[in-house]
Amino acid sequence: MSNDSLGEAVEVDLRQFDEMWAKTPVGPNDPYSDIPDGTYDAVIEEARLTETASSGRPIVIWTLRIQGPQAINRVLQKNQVITEKTIPWLKEDFEKCGLALSRLSDLANRIEEVNGKSLPIEKRTKDGRANIYFRWTQRKQTEITDDDVPF
Repeated sequence: MSNDSLGEAVEVDLRQFDEMWAKTPVGPNDPYSDIPDGTYDAVIEEARLTETASSGRPIVIWTLRIQGPQAINRVLQKNQVITEKTIPWLKEDFEKCGLALSRLSDLANRIEEVNGKSLPIEKRTKDGRANIYFRWTQRKQTEITDDDVPF
């Protein structure tokens, strides 16, 4: 055993848990399976730009905390690899968050601007795979007067 920041490593006897371990099923593959498909209010807890471990491609990782109406305080994660094919969706998602960029290269310096923003999201599962979609916030409709009617 190795030393760690908590002090000297000691031998730990885990035999008392062996029977429970043998009977316990492996958890579901989808960590969001208990969050039903639907629309939720969420806050962007963190959006960060990094690279994929396998290929080194740029990726935006969104951490979203649900505010309601159900699954309150649960966390979802949305990953968007940046490629020529995904740029339109990535641009739309940032605009839905209120971040309009004139150049994608500005993202690294401005991505933190979306942290703390609220927006509606939708969780949808298809063929056993969960996807998270950002939704446009409902814009306030202005009152229509007779001057606005064209006829």
